[in-house]
Amino acid sequence: MFEFDTIVSLAGSLYVVLALGSAVHVLLNKQNEGAAFSWLGIIVLSPVLGVLLYWLFGINRIRRRAQAERPEHAAQVPPHRDVALEGDQLKTPDAAEALPARWRQLLRLGCAIHAETYVHGNAFEPLVDGTAAYPRMLESIDQAEKSVRLSSYIFSHDEVGRQFVDALAAAQERGVEVRVLIDGIGVSYGPSLQRIDRALRKRGVPTARFLSTFSTSGTRFLNLRNHRKILVVDGQLAFVGGLNIRQSNMAGHADKHRTRDVHFAATGPVVAQIDHVFCDDWQFVTDETLVPAVAAESAGHGVLARVLVDGPDENYAKLQMTMLGAINTARRSIRIVTPYFLPERSFWQALQLAALRGVRVEVIVPRKNNLPFVGWAMQANQWRLLDFGILLYESPEPFDHSKLFLVDDVWTLIGSSNWDARSLELNFEINVECYDMAFNAAVSDLVDAKRDAAVALKLVPERSLAIRLRNNFFRLFSPYL
Repeated sequence: MFEFDTIVSLAGSLYVVLALGSAVHVLLNKQNEGAAFSWLGIIVLSPVLGVLLYWLFGINRIRRRAQAERPEHAAQVPPHRDVALEGDQLKTPDAAEALPARWRQLLRLGCAIHAETYVHGNAFEPLVDGTAAYPRMLESIDQAEKSVRLSSYIFSHDEVGRQFVDALAAAQERGVEVRVLIDGIGVSYGPSLQRIDRALRKRGVPTARFLSTFSTSGTRFLNLRNHRKILVVDGQLAFVGGLNIRQSNMAGHADKHRTRDVHFAATGPVVAQIDHVFCDDWQFVTDETLVPAVAAESAGHGVLARVLVDGPDENYAKLQMTMLGAINTARRSIRIVTPYFLPERSFWQALQLAALRGVRVEVIVPRKNNLPFVGWAMQANQWRLLDFGILLYESPEPFDHSKLFLVDDVWTLIGSSNWDARSLELNFEINVECYDMAFNAAVSDLVDAKRDAAVALKLVPERSLAIRLRNNFFRLFSPYL
């Protein structure tokens, strides 16, 4: 038997090895200096607990290159400045040549950052709230002939969720290839103890959880989420945006969690890109290789668009660079609608500089946040907007979960990403980058309606010392909220 002193010495030696290993990992992998110093301090000052916390919440990168079966969709790492050119020509459709020079420059930047190509001939229909989106989604599932691929962050076992279960099960029974992917944490949201994935499996629908706590990936990635919302039917019609599947997204819902949102129905070649994202996620979780959709023929008109995926893998920070490029391209207006606005320093500076050079910058956020500590941190940052002439609007209840980003009258970003570190650094997200004046105008009308219903803040409200201390305390946790 080992003596007590020997056991203590072995335990101490093991801890030193683990602590040093964790510190080395921090130094080699944490690109944000502030985060690196914070984690080193936690590891040193909190013996054992610090190493455990870093293992659970600090390791936020996953390497998941596309499998050998689909090498053409392997992530491009890192961005390459020469990839945007083919000879001396920009690798974009001919329609891009009609855009002003500054937009062609942004297209070139986009090609250099992200490997996905721009495709023309797409159409996007805004669907406000679940009231408009869910019937269209359910109808498309009912009409599916070949495949239904659904990914959702939250998929609640409530009245709406059960309607989707019935539609998906019916499609599976008539021979449609149905696959459902739900985030491992998001699946637990909702008032019901019954998990929707269990209900789906009971009905014979192949269902998987993305990075659940007890997945084969272990607990190292407990802090990561698949925040994507995707529905692709027969490879021809897709739904994408910020809308989860839950009863509270229905207009008129009396629950205190009533939520407003915007989703989009998409047709055209971009649907194949959306489908490829689902196929990659499904393969990562289940090792099953699905046959991705073939891009539809372009009609030669419509929206120039492409999918932008983002996550703590080979696509890390590519969305951030694209968004910063769009902000710096702005000449007249920047319009942002987001439920959570806690961007990192480079975004604050880019928006401030845009406002100072005469760009009208509008930011619309909820007056009352569904996550109180996030709302408090946002209040602490209000001066960063108002002191630089950025127009800040607070929308009334019910809580607005919409995610819209427009630059001038051409560029539009829709999808699942929020303006916070969780979306831009930790979550797996899907967005669609669009160049089209008509679509920009349609989304701008939605923003106008939200702005007109909101309250404009002219000055930072007077608050007590206790409230200011509370807000600024939670602001310190912005990278982790």
